[in-house]
Amino acid sequence: MTANINTKIVVTLVGKDHAGIIAAVCSYFAENDINILDLSMTTVDEFINMMMIVDVAKYKKTFPGLVNDLDAVGERVGCKVTAQKAEIFDMMHRI
Repeated sequence: MTANINTKIVVTLVGKDHAGIIAAVCSYFAENDINILDLSMTTVDEFINMMMIVDVAKYKKTFPGLVNDLDAVGERVGCKVTAQKAEIFDMMHRI
């Protein structure tokens, strides 16, 4: 099943790598019916950079709620986690 562009969110995570970072983010997604569609992760020296495309079709909260929650997850694990609507990137490539 392919997600609608309006339900796709680009989530990025950047920070110093340590055990539990991915578990914290993925647990949040699982608890909130957010499906990971694609994931790319790179570690360089002690740092992690992860980008995910997720589907929020079944997510019950608002987009600002998602942004705030991911910010809190990031703070808890010592990373910066951001969310942006994928449709923004789609529109940028149309111009």
